[in-house]
Amino acid sequence: MNQLKYSEFVAEILNNNSKLQVGLAETEFDSRDGYLTAAAKVIDENPSERILVTLANKNLQKALPSLSSKVRPAVLKERFSYICLRKFYNCINNADLYLTVEERINFFALITWIEKNKDGDLNEVLHYNRAPVLWKKVACEAGSCLGAQCEHFSKCHFQNAKKNAENSNLLLVSHRLFLQDLHMDFAILPSYAKIIFDDAHRLSLESQKNFGRHLIFYTLRNATKQNSWCKKWEEQSAECEKLFLNLIKEIQNYAQKTKKRRIVYSKNLSSETGISSELLQSALRKLLEIIETVEGKDSMQFASDIRKISSDIAFLFAASRSDLVYWVECSSNPYQVIFNAEPVNPSVKWSKSLYPILKSAFFTSNAISINGQFEYLIHRLALHGKNIKSQIFSNDTDEGVSIPEVFAADFLPKPTDESFNAELLKVLCEILQKNETNTLIFSDFGVIQKLNAEIKKLESQKKCFFQGMDGNYFNLISFFQKEAGSALMGAPDELKNLEDMELPENSLIVLSRLPFPDIKEPVASKRMDILKEQNKNSFNIITMPETILTLRRIYSAILRSGKKQTLLFLDSRITNEPYGAKIQKIFPNFKSLSHRVFSTGFFSNEM
Repeated sequence: MNQLKYSEFVAEILNNNSKLQVGLAETEFDSRDGYLTAAAKVIDENPSERILVTLANKNLQKALPSLSSKVRPAVLKERFSYICLRKFYNCINNADLYLTVEERINFFALITWIEKNKDGDLNEVLHYNRAPVLWKKVACEAGSCLGAQCEHFSKCHFQNAKKNAENSNLLLVSHRLFLQDLHMDFAILPSYAKIIFDDAHRLSLESQKNFGRHLIFYTLRNATKQNSWCKKWEEQSAECEKLFLNLIKEIQNYAQKTKKRRIVYSKNLSSETGISSELLQSALRKLLEIIETVEGKDSMQFASDIRKISSDIAFLFAASRSDLVYWVECSSNPYQVIFNAEPVNPSVKWSKSLYPILKSAFFTSNAISINGQFEYLIHRLALHGKNIKSQIFSNDTDEGVSIPEVFAADFLPKPTDESFNAELLKVLCEILQKNETNTLIFSDFGVIQKLNAEIKKLESQKKCFFQGMDGNYFNLISFFQKEAGSALMGAPDELKNLEDMELPENSLIVLSRLPFPDIKEPVASKRMDILKEQNKNSFNIITMPETILTLRRIYSAILRSGKKQTLLFLDSRITNEPYGAKIQKIFPNFKSLSHRVFSTGFFSNEM
């Protein structure tokens, strides 16, 4: 019944045709069919209207159920997701020139895939993080597109997807593509006046990231590797890489001298650090001159990439916009140093550009309210003063739904105490030894490294996967899911993966600390400074709402598995700090552990 009420609520919002109507809905169930059914109903009554649906989930195609004949659905992905047939056949016909030996091996998967594939989405056959250079060699990019002059134009997957999008009245896109379009003042997507935001809880942070600019060394490295086929610019490309790396190392040395992990700056980076980018910029200009002397279509994207890198360096060093926060993330690995510029308040773009063109906007998620109130989302997305209707929809019945057990360890010292890490390590070792079901542990990298060393000493037979030591977290998830009774250790940042993860039956999920937002993160820090100037409490306004919503999403992800699960906090602040009472209210099955009870019985299926 609540599914039906939810669908009716969505339709009510979407049927608005005058001043902007905003709908906010939180659901305890998978809401996709509900809002798509509502959208189809609205379109049935007016087929000339287009409703845009944005989702965080990458697999957009699976989101489409069977719809009426009046609905013309389409899915549009980022241009970079589609294979470029011209570049693909160039690689086949000139493999010795365009592909390395290793890439030729991976390329066979593309050859067999393209014969069966219908929409040209490279995500189906390649993993970008594993093959970024090969991806660039075959992906559709604006700088290398010949448009109607291309011999493959009629069969181009991206162009066909774009045509389908223009002819659609129900268009599904990713959050990222929607935000790119908004950032570029609607230069990508066809027009729309009604929109549905699924996974709405992700929009604030994704807006902040997508409305900013970021630069890493591999942006240049991947571009030069993609174009290593031409010897004419080989020497200058190598010179540019060398100078970029030298620039990064200078910044690392400055960070070490000043004992900063992040260099946050509000004026020109060169004037604040004494480090100049002019040598690199000069080398990039020279490289661009060489590229432009090479005739032919294959050098166009390289020229576009170099212009973009040069523009980003100039922009990031100048730090000329007061609405942005500028910083350099200084990893000990020079290849992982990141230059960043992000808006303090990304909702300004929403308020000024998006809301004036809309008739209705519907935001839905499984965790966007705090104590039944939506004020935090309203504030973060600049929805104050709008005509808003909000509602929370629960499951029709709890029958057959397994409610997770939630425990908080009261016996450990506070994470702020010096003895915490040592005591935490003992407890984690005990858990790994005694728990016979799958175990997910989220803790700091320092603790993960020490835990790895301790488990090796114990010569445990349990399959344990450690992020950083055994591979990246994304790849380790599949091993953890397949291996019964295994354990996976990851950093707190990986908690977001729980939302898309298939949890094994009777898993134990352990959090060593409460997932407070990083108050030293530059944008969050700037927001808190602004609140302090206004004599407002940033802990109550930012820290607690963000923490509560994160915990609600973690719990919702566990609940959604439909299986018996246990959530264990090893942070005693939940039970002995005043704000802990607010956190306890999130969990219906909350229990406090006043002493160590990690016997075999604690982990049994009958617990």
